[in-house]
Amino acid sequence: MPHTATGRFVGAKMTRNSPIADITLTLPDGNKRNYPKGITGMDVARGISKSLAKKAISCSVNGEHRDLSRSIDADADFAIYTMQDDAQALELIRHDCAHIMARAVQEIWPEVKVTIGPVIKDGWYYDFDRAEPFSSEDLAIIEKKMREIINKRDQVRTETWAAPVQSSIIKTITSPIRSNWLA
Repeated sequence: MPHTATGRFVGAKMTRNSPIADITLTLPDGNKRNYPKGITGMDVARGISKSLAKKAISCSVNGEHRDLSRSIDADADFAIYTMQDDAQALELIRHDCAHIMARAVQEIWPEVKVTIGPVIKDGWYYDFDRAEPFSSEDLAIIEKKMREIINKRDQVRTETWAAPVQSSIIKTITSPIRSNWLA
């Protein structure tokens, strides 16, 4: 029977402060574990093992692929992914590359508006609202700016990155881009 605890979750420890209700996460092997409401995927990984936390790159909550820093507020089916989970790792790399590409374009050309940009089966894309099409030279400039952004390793929002993901992003930058970008 769930109960109400007093505290907040920090890493793998409870501290006293505010009331938090338990949630139940069902792991892929069928085991169920109770956690405080608002726990993050990274907190769950740390609670399972330090080595898993080091390898974790993302998680899924009720089948939704998510960042490890997002809170979990209700009972859910839960899984943690590492670079060994090829499909999830590739999706994450492509998702991050799409955001890095959009950031690069806006840093180079602030007047360009970012519109739609999902991960797709063979890569990712973004549609941009720009007066003129991107040229081959523009794509080289965008790629260079993407490398600069990646090498800074600054974070626009709080995310947990694994070192293998960062090195893979550099290799993935040349992923297919929409041909209608070219003049």
